Amino acid sequence: MKLLQILLVVLCAVVFDLKASQPKPDLANVDHNRSGLFDVGGFKLYLECYQPGPSEKDDLPTLILEQGFGRWGSDGVWQNNIAQLQDDYRVCLYDRAGLGKSEQGPVPFTIDEMAIRLDTLLQNADVAAPYYFAGGSYASYVITSYNKQFPNKVLGTVLIDPPVFGYFYTMATRWPKDFQSDNARLMGQYKFELAVNDPLFEKVPEKVDHVASYHLLKDAQSFGNKPVIVLRSKPKNKRFDPPHVPAEIAQPMTELWDSADSKFSKLSSNVEIIYSESERHHLHIADPELVVSAIQRLTSMTPDSKSKP
Repeated sequence: MKLLQILLVVLCAVVFDLKASQPKPDLANVDHNRSGLFDVGGFKLYLECYQPGPSEKDDLPTLILEQGFGRWGSDGVWQNNIAQLQDDYRVCLYDRAGLGKSEQGPVPFTIDEMAIRLDTLLQNADVAAPYYFAGGSYASYVITSYNKQFPNKVLGTVLIDPPVFGYFYTMATRWPKDFQSDNARLMGQYKFELAVNDPLFEKVPEKVDHVASYHLLKDAQSFGNKPVIVLRSKPKNKRFDPPHVPAEIAQPMTELWDSADSKFSKLSSNVEIIYSESERHHLHIADPELVVSAIQRLTSMTPDSKSKP
């Protein structure tokens, strides 16, 4: 039982984007000029915005920084990036429900509800649309849902090492019914991955209904002609699953990840896929120059960056 508990904790860290091995950067001292809690329907989310830098331009576009699963904007790790983006954007970031400085809302919830909460937050905080977006990992799901529901408010996005769409759904559906094995590690992974079917599983930091969210987004994987830049970590040239996972169980996930570039290339008619030299997942920390330059290029790729909803 103790081994299973350890496996669950380790798998949670790997699968749900809470990797302790990620180095902490030396943070720039960037002060936000506005922050606070704003009501989104019976509970409040925390938002902070950073005004332009020394150029003091009033007409800069707004950039919303979205976070990976279980992570929150106020943790400070974006500070160095923000310091380099202040001459190009008014930058805002926030904490999703139950994370960081935000209050907990009703659970469970879907990806569409997460995006609606974000839109309500931006409206109530008087952060005017339209927006550019950037974010790492699971942020791609939130940004995609926001684009589906509020397409006229989205100008473009940088997706930073996003999971290929269908990742969580594949975890929940690839195992044979009543699977059994003498391999304790494999059984630990099996039980954990099936927990994707339970949005209230206690060991995950955000109570998202991943299966329902998959069905909400499966027909929404297009940003039209909006600029989309996908930044990916350096390929490791090995299959996604560890060696203890049998080939027939690993195959659906292997095929999904092998199709990643093909799927990413269809996100928009105006898409770029760029690989980092870093193998790390959180590229805004590990390869900030690449991330900043990609975000800065968004405006030049936009057909009409002055468009309004």
